[in-house]
Amino acid sequence: MIRIRVRFVLSLVGTLAIAVLLGGALVGCTSSKPAGDERKVSPVAQSGPKLQPLPAVRPATVRPRVASEGDCAPRYASGGKGTCVNNQPCRGFGVLVENGKPVCTCYGRDGGCSEGQRCDALRLACVPEKEPVYGRGEVD
Repeated sequence: MIRIRVRFVLSLVGTLAIAVLLGGALVGCTSSKPAGDERKVSPVAQSGPKLQPLPAVRPATVRPRVASEGDCAPRYASGGKGTCVNNQPCRGFGVLVENGKPVCTCYGRDGGCSEGQRCDALRLACVPEKEPVYGRGEVD
């Protein structure tokens, strides 16, 4: 019997809380602004768009990648690892050029990234080595 009363009281309290919230929402929605405060708005723009020319971008050549060979690949502070191209550490990855020889590159930057940088696959560019990988938290 006591359980039934407790359930009834709890359901009554919940119902009253919902009623108060709905009543407050209705009162807030019925308030209107005076007619003189509204501005006349036109759906058509008064001026044309300001267009700027796009900067010229040189076309990227697609070069086949080559596998890392050897154990000279640099290790990054984030725990990642570069590659080893022509028995030289590469802060990027290796690709084949026109003469068939592999070179180190980082998405178009031949020679790879500088010391203190790493090649980021998300940004397709060299970034500071200590920058978090894929938006993760700071490197310890």
